[in-house]
Amino acid sequence: MSFAIATPHVAATDAGAAVLADGGNAVDATVAATAVLGVTYPHMCGIGGDLFLLHYDTSTTSVTCLNASGPAPLLASPRAYFERGFTSVPSRGPLAVTVPGAVDGWAKALARLGSRPISSLLEPAIAAAKGGVPVPPNLARWIVANARDLKQDARLASTFFSGVGTPLSAGDVLRQPALARSLERIADRGASEFYRGTLGVQISEAVEIAGGLLRERDLAEYSASWVPPIATTHRGLDVYTTPPNSQGVTALVMLRLLSSLGAHRMQPGSRDYIAAFVTAKRAAFRLRDRHLGDPAFKCTDWQALLDDRSLRREVDPGQPSETDFPPGGDTVYVCTVDSAGNACSAIHSIYYGFGACLVAGETGVLLHNRGHAFSLDHDTPTSLAPGKRPRHTLMASLALSRSGLRYVFGSMGAEGQPQFNVQVLDRLLAGAAPPDAVAAPRILHGRFALEDPPDTLRIEADMGSDVIRSLDQPRDTVEIVPSRSDVMGHAHAIARTRGQLTAGADPRSDGSAIVG
Repeated sequence: MSFAIATPHVAATDAGAAVLADGGNAVDATVAATAVLGVTYPHMCGIGGDLFLLHYDTSTTSVTCLNASGPAPLLASPRAYFERGFTSVPSRGPLAVTVPGAVDGWAKALARLGSRPISSLLEPAIAAAKGGVPVPPNLARWIVANARDLKQDARLASTFFSGVGTPLSAGDVLRQPALARSLERIADRGASEFYRGTLGVQISEAVEIAGGLLRERDLAEYSASWVPPIATTHRGLDVYTTPPNSQGVTALVMLRLLSSLGAHRMQPGSRDYIAAFVTAKRAAFRLRDRHLGDPAFKCTDWQALLDDRSLRREVDPGQPSETDFPPGGDTVYVCTVDSAGNACSAIHSIYYGFGACLVAGETGVLLHNRGHAFSLDHDTPTSLAPGKRPRHTLMASLALSRSGLRYVFGSMGAEGQPQFNVQVLDRLLAGAAPPDAVAAPRILHGRFALEDPPDTLRIEADMGSDVIRSLDQPRDTVEIVPSRSDVMGHAHAIARTRGQLTAGADPRSDGSAIVG
């Protein structure tokens, strides 16, 4: 059997493909690729962020899930923010920082499922950080868009701007020597260096000096968790995703509701499909907002709620979705299948573009801002508490048929991730090959940024003028966005059909797909 990989940056795809071609497995390739993405796409992911991962074992036809999302610091409480004059958790800066889980996630995944040491898998990322990489167009746009926040941190300013304060442009060389040194230390000493070694001490001291709540103990006590995935059936497939505190279950609810609305008889992208999709999305997000949080603090039987009768009792699809969950953010998604048929579906993020906009001292580690997803209201599933994991936008997916693996797929895109996952899957089920399914025009219902009205329906221009003119969404503001817009996420997919692999990388990204 051949192998396949798709990522949002060519260098990451090449790194993962090289591991696969050399006999490495799907998890090995995923670690190598995501490490490179932390260098080439530093606005979207890195070792200062979180990770979720699904793994399909072809020998047992079983799916396992790794939750490598970090909790709030032990000093974090609503009172701690109120005393500092905040009525919400800031979106930037040290008070937005939670424990980064990705590095321990790599270690846990490799220890249980990998075949290569982390030292060899980090070599491409170390070389890229040390020697420099050309700035991709996507990163160049995000530097400009976030220039004001980036300039607040001297280390970020020196990394992403020239000596005269001009943002790096596409094609300019981006060098990150401090990050290279931190990656080398992890390669030499393992993940424990990040959490219980000198590097961990430097990170916690830098956050404390900046006024944040993260401390050495928070890092030292962290451990990524193996958890059961959550699944439902959809058009003859078993669709798996990452369970809460991930929002992946939202996509499963959408799939169940779309089936009840007869969407399987509709062409994806048609007027009728879009109407059914918006109805299902409204209902699924209302259910999410009422129930979804860290299951260690609020346990909900989501598998029971996925029963059609329960959905009809729990959710009125005619009601609008009302959420104040921060929707902004950016992420990378990676999918891999190795020559043995094992698969990995992984998603890695620092949340908002450039995360907290805080580099931890001289480590080169850009920290995420997942704390911003918490509410300081005690009466919500997302209420802040010490040691609690935030509700996560991150989700990864794969689908099995009776014969085994069928699809590996996912997308970045914050609030839009459940919507993009559903649309890509339904395109695949309608007969599209992965390159076409991920490139096809998409819609996004609801907020992308906090200032957006909650009932905006964005639709890419290449959906077609006939479809756009026919839309009847009286409750929504319809906004036409350019074709292949970043606001529609970066989706990637691999399909296995009659033993043959095909793969597609989203043209909205700077990525590529390789089948070898």
